[in-house]
Amino acid sequence: MTISIRHALAGVAFGAVAAMAGAGRAEAADCPVTHAELKAALTKADDQDSSGLGNHYWAVVVDRTGAVCAVAYSGEGVDSQWLLSRQIAAAKAFTANGLSLDGGPISTAQLYPWVQGSPSGGNPLFGLAAGNPLDGALVYDGNYSKFGTPDDPLVGKRVGGTITFGGGVGLYRGKSAIGGLGLSGDTACADHSTAWRTRSRLKLAPSEGNDRLTFDNKGGHPHCPNDADTQGVNVPTG
Repeated sequence: MTISIRHALAGVAFGAVAAMAGAGRAEAADCPVTHAELKAALTKADDQDSSGLGNHYWAVVVDRTGAVCAVAYSGEGVDSQWLLSRQIAAAKAFTANGLSLDGGPISTAQLYPWVQGSPSGGNPLFGLAAGNPLDGALVYDGNYSKFGTPDDPLVGKRVGGTITFGGGVGLYRGKSAIGGLGLSGDTACADHSTAWRTRSRLKLAPSEGNDRLTFDNKGGHPHCPNDADTQGVNVPTG
């Protein structure tokens, strides 16, 4: 992790996410994608992944204000993927957007080593997720039959949440941050890999910065089942 990312994490983590958290319906900004674009990119990216358990995904996009503006799933029906993953994906999108700056993308996978406790007192962002909980009153509301459709009840709402493992990435036009994408439904490594591919297909990857998932023996993101089967956790394909 570079010095610039460390500074961004230390200086922005609590302030940016907390400032963007809110309740109720938000004023809609420019959504980076349409529902149809998200659905198509997610479905193709799902078909390419071999790093997880073979599950399907929920994908959520937030605009730059942190408001949900698109929700989709990759399976045949609304219950073809873990229902719990819908709200996890929303929180991942909110987290990645809230911590990504122009020219400085930060993925939720990069947060993992910075939030772990230790006998010596923990890391600089220990407890980060507890400071910005998901708004359950909003995220569980609405008609089940509309989940994952263009009229998903999450659309237009700023539900908050902070997730500190793989699956959330910032969305960019060039080096300008314009929103966030969250994926959930499989292992954290597969979530990140498929989010990376989905973002690549949407042509919304950053032109500067590095938000890749990295593994190491000094507190990096933990390995997941099958993550050695593909380089997709580090390099977009197709």
